Amino acid sequence: MNIRWPAGIGSAGILLLATTLAGPAHASNYQALPGNTATALIRQSSKAGAAPNGEQINLLVGMNFVNPTNFPSLSQYILDTVTPGNKHFHHYLTPAEFQANYDQPAAAVSALESYLTSFGLMASTTEPGTNYVSNNYLYVSGTVSEVEHAFQVRINHYTLQGRSFLANAQNPVLPTSYQGYNLASMVSGISGMLTYSAFHPMTANQSVAPNVSLNTCAYQGFGDCTAPTGLTPQDTQSIYGATPLINQNITGAGETIAIATLAPFLTADPPNFWKYYGIKRTGSLTEIGVDQTLPAKGASGKGQGGSETSLDVEQSGSMAPGANIEVYAAPNTNNGFIDVFNAVVNGYNGTVPNVMSVSWGEAEQFETAGYATVMNQQWEQGAAEGISMFDASGDSGAYGAYGVLGYNKTLSVITPADLTYSTAVGGTTLGSSQIPTGTIGIPSQSQISCMPTNEQAWGWNYFLPCAGSLGFHSAAQAARALKPVGSGGGFSMYFPKPSWQAAYGGALANAGGKGVPDVALNADPFTGYSIYDSSSAYTTSTAGWTDGWGGTSFASPNWAGIAALLDQANGGSLGFLPPTLYSVANGGGFRDITAGNNWHYSAGAGWDATTGLGVPDVASLAATIAAYNKS
Repeated sequence: MNIRWPAGIGSAGILLLATTLAGPAHASNYQALPGNTATALIRQSSKAGAAPNGEQINLLVGMNFVNPTNFPSLSQYILDTVTPGNKHFHHYLTPAEFQANYDQPAAAVSALESYLTSFGLMASTTEPGTNYVSNNYLYVSGTVSEVEHAFQVRINHYTLQGRSFLANAQNPVLPTSYQGYNLASMVSGISGMLTYSAFHPMTANQSVAPNVSLNTCAYQGFGDCTAPTGLTPQDTQSIYGATPLINQNITGAGETIAIATLAPFLTADPPNFWKYYGIKRTGSLTEIGVDQTLPAKGASGKGQGGSETSLDVEQSGSMAPGANIEVYAAPNTNNGFIDVFNAVVNGYNGTVPNVMSVSWGEAEQFETAGYATVMNQQWEQGAAEGISMFDASGDSGAYGAYGVLGYNKTLSVITPADLTYSTAVGGTTLGSSQIPTGTIGIPSQSQISCMPTNEQAWGWNYFLPCAGSLGFHSAAQAARALKPVGSGGGFSMYFPKPSWQAAYGGALANAGGKGVPDVALNADPFTGYSIYDSSSAYTTSTAGWTDGWGGTSFASPNWAGIAALLDQANGGSLGFLPPTLYSVANGGGFRDITAGNNWHYSAGAGWDATTGLGVPDVASLAATIAAYNKS
């Protein structure tokens, strides 16, 4: 039976029709699943008509975790694993143990499968192309008509700034009584009805007026760079106090770092980066395709995001030269982004990593609360398995949705940095006193008259008083060109303030949502880095360097490498880090950043929504954590 709900029928009308048009499923008593309509996004978009009945849709249906009878609740267990003295301290679950304790019972999942397949949909608990089964996700595929009938929704085509996408106009509906199970209460969120995806890398390049000469190459399309400028990995190690550990042979040996990305890369590029800088790598490098067959040689092609993956590997592998690196590459779709993390936490490659970094994200306004909840569940599973998961906080300052119609003045944070179980990494601008002589010079320091003396929160508004140095006629012109580039930060509209932030207090005392970021590291392109990517739009196969880069994409993988060092220094995985970091932040190991802003929030004493707790002094932080864990 193909149903098109008449225009103007609200949720009450849908529920009434659902009870009388249950179809082959023979269910009764339906309930809407709140938070699964992209209301804010649809409001900004233009409706282009109903989706064709026969158009194919792939859904991922997330299911709520259960509370076991003889085991702590999941949130409590995660805190137990990072609480010194607790019997579960540093005792992490395997994927099989996690599923046995917290996944929905197989019979309940089977009932949901039965309900959906009765409408002609295909449904499976096995992710396509994998051999592991999770009772927490159901992979569903079918036509628009079948999905509309099963979930009692209307799916339309919409457009926003030239982009076309599908979206459901009402919250999905499921029965509260079917084969003895309340299917509506089982579901945490649905991905796939909304096909708008705004996930992008958190990279930024230097921005100056056209008449300003940059002391760099391979910039904005000039592919002739055979040697890099910018910070060396050794500079970063030194600035953030990692050198003493590396000199003691604390290199992340025995640890595995997962890089979760939406673009494959050339696996030969990072070794060229490490060789140039004299990084003595002993860890392995592996690339894993998720939901796809990797292209020949692993190359993503020009302009497809491969540079993001390359830099993630290069930076994390330099900070922790002994750590193994596994790159999980998935398609850039809503479902693909969930699948890549599902692969990480379920040990797709036979190994559950110790650390994960992701430098892709999108503003909360571009997704549903249900989608964000499904994603948070994967971070939750990772935390229970002892994975330290780092996420770039974004490069649009306090305005994560900037550049999309209707959102330029909207405060916003990005997913996945907003997730409860994420360690969100913000950005700073290095002070001129920290930069080795002749290392940066892009543009030359004689041009930049207002670079800060000491490290501060990254926000390009620090250039406004000396706009002429960048070739702008006035501060107003510079502001139009530079705003709101800076460290992503603010407060989540989906996830409440977690207990470890509430206990910290300070600027978090009156916060309602989770505060972003948790920590920070240099991310300003003007005090930034180089990338080796021989398939970049800015490079050639024989001149693979591209310069003048920054963004929290660099901060997150460096923190992932730091976590691998901290793990080895402390004898094993530290697991979910935020409760520990907030507990020790005032006792050593962090340099508080108290100057600068991200165009709305200002850095200050203690935690702030620009740099979080501050930047690390890694060797000191390792010692502080060791002492805390023995307390």
